[in-house]
Amino acid sequence: MVFQNAFFEEEVREGFTVSSMMKRAWAAELEVLDVVKKVCAEHDIKWYAFFGTLLGAVRHKGYIPWDDDIDICMLREDYMKFMSVAQEALPEGFVNPGIYGGTPRLWEIHKEPQGRVMADETFFSLPKYMNYFHAFPYPRIGIDIFPLDNLPRDPKDQLELVRKINDLQWIAQKWSMLKGKNMLESRLEQYERDLGISFDKEDEIVSTHEILCACDRYASSVPESESDAIANVLYIPYPRERDHFAGFLGMKKRSFGEGIELPFEEFSIMAPCEPVPVLTYLYGEDYMTPVKFTASHGYPFYRTQEEEFAKMWREAGNQNTVEEFCANWQKINEF
Repeated sequence: MVFQNAFFEEEVREGFTVSSMMKRAWAAELEVLDVVKKVCAEHDIKWYAFFGTLLGAVRHKGYIPWDDDIDICMLREDYMKFMSVAQEALPEGFVNPGIYGGTPRLWEIHKEPQGRVMADETFFSLPKYMNYFHAFPYPRIGIDIFPLDNLPRDPKDQLELVRKINDLQWIAQKWSMLKGKNMLESRLEQYERDLGISFDKEDEIVSTHEILCACDRYASSVPESESDAIANVLYIPYPRERDHFAGFLGMKKRSFGEGIELPFEEFSIMAPCEPVPVLTYLYGEDYMTPVKFTASHGYPFYRTQEEEFAKMWREAGNQNTVEEFCANWQKINEF
């Protein structure tokens, strides 16, 4: 992908300063998205911008100024198709870590229920990485891919489905603590009976992988004939107040369809064919009014890497900043 030099300059957007390093992160993520787009095109897989990426495309024609990642979604059928071909179809240097990654190393890299595609640090040396990703120096750049699944019609069935998924994710997160207190086996028994499987209870990496696979299995278990709406089922929080629970809201499948192309920075991105009801579902009626820093993770996502890199940089006796180093790297290598 070719970016104009001005793209990488620090910029104030809507009163918020976007650093040149964040611009490099944005460009690097768009490179990963371009890889995913090509795989999807080759295998007839539909995908759509989602969460803040969709909101940015509609409201800002690019990234939300204070956003730092790219999220896309796929209907479950397309999601499973992508996961089935990803290992072979992704070009050298790119992997899909997580439950469909195929190796314990990739399971451990991404202990989350949704999919991801990222640059593989075992392939990219730092110079090769910076040359490919517009002088962005922090490894494992990637994008998240969320499956959209059918919601059961019955609110009681919805609650039970979400309870199981939330509980399993909690068990995966607290595995070591539960194991140490001899509580792991009892917490998993009901799911072993329900799913007809046996979880590994000795190896944390394997066990966590199996538990997240069970989450995915539950999320995708509702047939379309028993549903009127779709949702990011893997991430619906279990409600505290359940006495008068009337059901989770969802989205209509028809809102996604063939998709539409929207401008995004210097390029374009696929979006649901009816983005308004999707954004209203995600952010409410007032989605066009900017609200800073509503993401679930810290900004920027590379802060820890940045601090570690800067420390090593200073200890090595370098006088210029990391950002100056990256800018000089870009000039020398003539992207």
